[in-house]
Amino acid sequence: MKKLQFVAPLLVISLLTGCSVEKSAGVSENATKPSEKPNVEWAFTQAEQHPEKKLIEVIDGTKSSLDIAIYSLTKPDIVQAIEKAHERGVQVRIITDHQEAQNKTQQQALKRLREKGIPIKENTHKGLMHLKVTIADKSVVTTGSFNYTTAASTTNDEVFVVIHDPIMAKDWEAQFEHMWNDRSKFTDLQI
Repeated sequence: MKKLQFVAPLLVISLLTGCSVEKSAGVSENATKPSEKPNVEWAFTQAEQHPEKKLIEVIDGTKSSLDIAIYSLTKPDIVQAIEKAHERGVQVRIITDHQEAQNKTQQQALKRLREKGIPIKENTHKGLMHLKVTIADKSVVTTGSFNYTTAASTTNDEVFVVIHDPIMAKDWEAQFEHMWNDRSKFTDLQI
């Protein structure tokens, strides 16, 4: 019993500190070390905090690059904000899920964005491309459970998190870049 009392706290500490976490391709040694004082915001749909408005603020404030890895993208005002960013000269790239891209509403949104000249890729690997991530100007990351849809904005229990942290954004950008360039798992959108 005394042995268990000693081992149990060590196991908990190991789990909390991530002693055996394996580093993925393209992620720096700072992967778990955010900037000294990252600025974090969040919004819950059911608390009427309007995650879509926070996302649109991020998109509207983007000056040079906007990389989006999103499972579902159908909300018209978000699609419009992405279009406007592209029209302002922001380099926009989108990665989405192959199966979800077959949804008629998402097909229309993606086709509209592609016709504007925005490059879009979809996964070809088994499993879903289930990320909900936007990286703006390599300094701001958004994530959470929030898909870019009307249901996520109005009826679902969702959370949207905005993290202003260049160190974190650099690592997330490296992962996006790895996905974007991985021709064995991602290809140009076929719709």
